[in-house]
Amino acid sequence: MRKTTTTHRIRIRRLKRVLLAVSALLIATTLLLTSCSGNKKWNEEERKATREMVREWRELAYLNALSEEEFALFANRVTDVLENQYPSYVEFIEMPMVGDSVETVVIATIVTEIKASPSRLRHLFPYKELVRQEILPDGLGAISQEDFYNCLAEKVNMVYGSMQEFVWDAVYSRLDDVVIAQMLRRCAAPFWDVDLTIVEIN
Repeated sequence: MRKTTTTHRIRIRRLKRVLLAVSALLIATTLLLTSCSGNKKWNEEERKATREMVREWRELAYLNALSEEEFALFANRVTDVLENQYPSYVEFIEMPMVGDSVETVVIATIVTEIKASPSRLRHLFPYKELVRQEILPDGLGAISQEDFYNCLAEKVNMVYGSMQEFVWDAVYSRLDDVVIAQMLRRCAAPFWDVDLTIVEIN
């Protein structure tokens, strides 16, 4: 019985990853289309209700590191994608798995944001926390920090095979701490050799 349950969970997880990959592609396309068009299918009350649904995921890793202004922009992006995928708000809200749909788009939006700007990995691995853990030295300028997070994004894609799989595990605290620590320290190593008295031009 336990084996059957485990197999079922693995299948569900794989299905979610497939949906996540598809959603990430849809999000990229949707954001491109909505940037060129101001057409809206839902009224403001419906969009507001959807943004409140997105807020239910506010405590997830990455999202909990966003400022209120950043989170508002994020919730708008998610709402834009859902509105594009489900032109009829009534049909959307009455779906039996509406929560799963919102969750999938939330995670896919995080993936899209990190792919667009790897420095957003700071929302998962804050610089000050990495300094506290003595992984990075204090006093790194913006350029060095960006280089660090670019390196980390490359390591993630190499080790996990895709940013989608990594983000899914990261936001639900399922990452392998040993593997993550190795990636962080490898990317941080070059910065322990720099002269921090040199002021970087930001």
